[in-house]
Amino acid sequence: MPLVAQRSLRRYIVLLFIVAIVLYYILFSRHSTSPSSSAADSLSSERPNLASEYIKPEQHGAGQLETVLHVDRALLQQREREARRRQIDLKYCGRDRCQFVLPVAITEQESKAQEHFRHLAFLSGALDRTIVLPNVHSSHLGACRHFPFSFYYDNAWLNNNRRFFRYLTMEDFRDWISERREIDAIPTSRELTIDINPNFKFLDNANNCFKDLLDYSSYPPTHFTLEDPEMFSKRVGNYTEMLLEAFQQNQEDVDVISLFYDRRFGYIEHPEVEIPLPYNNRWEQLADQIAEQLQPFVAIHWRMERLEALDNLVPCAESLVRKIHEIESIHQQPLKVFLLTDYPHLLRTSKATPESMSFKLNELQQQHHDAIQYLYEHVDVTVTTLQRKNQPVPYDELPAKNWNVITVPPYAKPADPSVLGIVDKLVAMRAQYFLAGEPGVCAKSSSFTKRIMLEREAAFNAGDPQIVVPVDTFSL
Repeated sequence: MPLVAQRSLRRYIVLLFIVAIVLYYILFSRHSTSPSSSAADSLSSERPNLASEYIKPEQHGAGQLETVLHVDRALLQQREREARRRQIDLKYCGRDRCQFVLPVAITEQESKAQEHFRHLAFLSGALDRTIVLPNVHSSHLGACRHFPFSFYYDNAWLNNNRRFFRYLTMEDFRDWISERREIDAIPTSRELTIDINPNFKFLDNANNCFKDLLDYSSYPPTHFTLEDPEMFSKRVGNYTEMLLEAFQQNQEDVDVISLFYDRRFGYIEHPEVEIPLPYNNRWEQLADQIAEQLQPFVAIHWRMERLEALDNLVPCAESLVRKIHEIESIHQQPLKVFLLTDYPHLLRTSKATPESMSFKLNELQQQHHDAIQYLYEHVDVTVTTLQRKNQPVPYDELPAKNWNVITVPPYAKPADPSVLGIVDKLVAMRAQYFLAGEPGVCAKSSSFTKRIMLEREAAFNAGDPQIVVPVDTFSL
């Protein structure tokens, strides 16, 4: 092909390529950057106007959100309260949850009442509950009494038996309640009455001073009656298991079992339960001082209350005097006589009252008076009485000789006359000789006497040189 023709062909191809590029550019630009007005209007109508046409959600949607937030807050508060409760319980009980047995009332006087407490302590341990140490006053034990447990007792027995049960003082128990109430975690409680006869009235006057401090609303009171023969052979079934079941029935979740307890004899067969509670050292020291003044002496426990054979009293007094003279002849010197009795220590003076909480003044008969008079007319007698401010001993109304009175400081206000029984008991344990009236003949059987006998026999068997005759009786 000629050269000119070839060049014309190349120019034509280049020109055609340029035209194609221009046309492509024009068409692409129109579709991508310059939409028609109708298309723009259509796009505009389909797109919501975010600035001017916002539709507010319906009201119930906001309420649901607030409810969820409220539930979350309540749940958080509940978890926080539960965590705080665990901290409080750990502080007082050494575990995540505290559960207690609270002895609101225990019937019988001190010697028997403390025996009941010892059984309850072991029973609480078997229940995996902590026992609250009851208060004391008027020779009784109970949560609402005036003075703390330590006013009467030392803690040695409690600490020696920590492997069997846990305990908490009443002061700490009240602090636990207070801290739980501060976080609105009020402890729950149920009243449980355990007695030997529902017709007995011994617990009728026992008030629960924790009614306003604990929450009893979800747990109605329960009652369990179990007869109480003294001999184990006369009992039907295992009393320990039966009482454990009574404590556990419908009460697994309750924080505090508020106990009203009326029984006469024990049921747990364990040697540690039989060991009496030691008394506070203040009473031990006072007994040492009195015993030192009297030595050598013979201690006599004469319980006259409820003795049916009243006509035996004067003959028993005569027999007692003979017994004392026999001891003096063996001992080869006169002995002082320390008398423990429920008869008034101030005799028939204007200040006289029986020394037992259950022995009333109007129950004293002429036989009681004559028997005591015969005694101090023939031997030199010493008794104790409580030291009272502005109430001096009426010495001018007492016999001129043979009736000596030692005053005992109360160590508390208001004075608790029952501390005399504790001091007298401890003094008798230190006597060289000890005599007790034969039960049913000259005197009423007494756990008070039994406590003295056991302590003296143990000391005698251990070789205590102060104990010459552990125990002897006087009778007709």
